[in-house]
Amino acid sequence: MDQIESRRISSIEKTQQRDRWTLEEDNLLRQTIKKCGTSWCQVAQSFPNRNPNSCIQRWKRLKGKNKKKKVKWTLSEDNLLSKLVQTQGKRWNEISKNFIGKTNKQCMERYNNSLNPNLNKNPFTAEEDEFIYQNYISIGSKWSQIALQLNGRTQNQVKNRFYSCILTSHLDVQNPYYTKLSSEQAKEILTKARQEHKGKLLLENVNLNKEFEQSQLNFMACDSQSFQVEDDDFYSNFHTLA
Repeated sequence: MDQIESRRISSIEKTQQRDRWTLEEDNLLRQTIKKCGTSWCQVAQSFPNRNPNSCIQRWKRLKGKNKKKKVKWTLSEDNLLSKLVQTQGKRWNEISKNFIGKTNKQCMERYNNSLNPNLNKNPFTAEEDEFIYQNYISIGSKWSQIALQLNGRTQNQVKNRFYSCILTSHLDVQNPYYTKLSSEQAKEILTKARQEHKGKLLLENVNLNKEFEQSQLNFMACDSQSFQVEDDDFYSNFHTLA
């Protein structure tokens, strides 16, 4: 039993060592980002055993070592921010002047993503998922435009929901950030999937229209027969009275 446990611990340690980033990899990551920017699919091509998401997470850690720790919003700051928005509106440049170390963008994101009283923090419903899917197929990744049509949802909420759930559940496509695809390959897959589903939805709409037209024709035919029966009854009764 002790030998089995020892082997298990040894296996875990080897996995951790294999997954741990080396100093050489860190330096290569810095050089690659300096050359390619944050196109993560392209960056990951320089690392045979790393996917784009792994590169993203490592870069976040490296950046964290080179700058001060991000200061969280305090309760008093949140209260002040909410009050300023109520009295001044969403004038972020002016509002940010009331905070030390907070930019106008940080103030805007904090309010929109956390403090807005109209913000919907409930789990996404099946209807919302379907709505996001339908609109993505129709207009693409215009998240802000899609979010405006969903009650209390932000652009970030919609985008995150799409990539974390809808991309797989509705389009049957794996998130490209978790693969070794290049940025161009990922784009091609998403474009192809969107085009295929767009054609599928159009075909479904055509079939629905045909079914509706057929039901209308059936209704008109039944209605016509009903009128004919009523006319026959009328004339039959008329002749009886005569």
